[in-house]
Amino acid sequence: MQDAKQAAALSLREAYAAGHVKGAVAGTLAAADDVHLDRLPIQSGNRFRASVASANSAILAAKGLPASTGNVLQVRLANPQARAALAKGVQPLIATEPSDRQATSLTAYRPDGTAVQLGATAPVDVPVLLVTTDSDRIVAAGTKVMSEGFRAAWPQTGADSGGRLSALKPMTAAARHAASRTAPLAAAAGHRPSAATRTAGRAADAGGKNVTRINDVQLLKSNEETFWKGGAEAFALVSGWDKNDKAFAEPALQMPYLDDVDEDYRPQQNLIDWSHFGYDSADLVFLEEDDGTNYRDLTKAIVDALLTVTGYGTTGIPLANTIMDAIPDKWWTDDTDELDQVYSVSHGDIAKAQSSGAAGLTYRGAGGNISIGLGNAFIPKT
Repeated sequence: MQDAKQAAALSLREAYAAGHVKGAVAGTLAAADDVHLDRLPIQSGNRFRASVASANSAILAAKGLPASTGNVLQVRLANPQARAALAKGVQPLIATEPSDRQATSLTAYRPDGTAVQLGATAPVDVPVLLVTTDSDRIVAAGTKVMSEGFRAAWPQTGADSGGRLSALKPMTAAARHAASRTAPLAAAAGHRPSAATRTAGRAADAGGKNVTRINDVQLLKSNEETFWKGGAEAFALVSGWDKNDKAFAEPALQMPYLDDVDEDYRPQQNLIDWSHFGYDSADLVFLEEDDGTNYRDLTKAIVDALLTVTGYGTTGIPLANTIMDAIPDKWWTDDTDELDQVYSVSHGDIAKAQSSGAAGLTYRGAGGNISIGLGNAFIPKT
């Protein structure tokens, strides 16, 4: 994948040196920080476009994504403070983001091919054009691939909403009030629900969904130190035990807003659909997009691992750990990709907190990198 990005950067550099993209780049980036390479309004660009298309196809193949994902290559002005210099015709430096996201230096090139070494701080007066990938688009396509794979392995999950909990209508104030008084789906965490609770769960399934949603979430540790790094590009995996006492994973969930450390995000994003669970316990795994991640292979590895686990508590290993252990080391290029894990989220515990007037419960990730406030909601059918 890194070779493909470097090939696209070389094509951009050559096109800039030939005068084909100079005006297009300056004009497009005058109002935006980034633009997809296939959308640059360039002159005499057949060779450049062919090179971009070839590099893009290689990236999609490496990521295990379908061609329908479209173009994921983009050029980003890494130092917006140099936008005026770019508009005035100052020769930019062109680079790609290093594959090692712990790198503290970056090799950039002038259009004539001269190499320039840059440190962690961006220059003020020289524009830096960073050829990189659209991580939001990749994660959106990747979580779709994963969700389709999970639904194929566990057809009962996501049946009512097509796996898209986010498509359900937000809860009204009246529904939120009712949800805070809804009986928990199970008794104590880790125990089978009683017959009465199972009956209530079936009634809820008939008239809507018991879900747990993200009230608020924070990243507590910085993984963005150098000027060329983008946001966290996070996504979440939810795992648990179904009504047949087998481990499963819910459709993957993109979290495109989760970027900055100590920012208090309040997405009200639906996270867990409890109608699929046989126990009042769910594990959460938060991951970050990485160059080495092939989403098709990642899905297969997780499915294969979870399908071998049956019987709640028989392994003594949390399902979040089972998921992490299923991911080969070669897919990680640095240790920022594993954002955090949260163990044993309980609908019942959250319901008790809400019955006391709280918005829900706050869970701290095992790695201390994520703090997430969760609340229950009942979403009726319309």
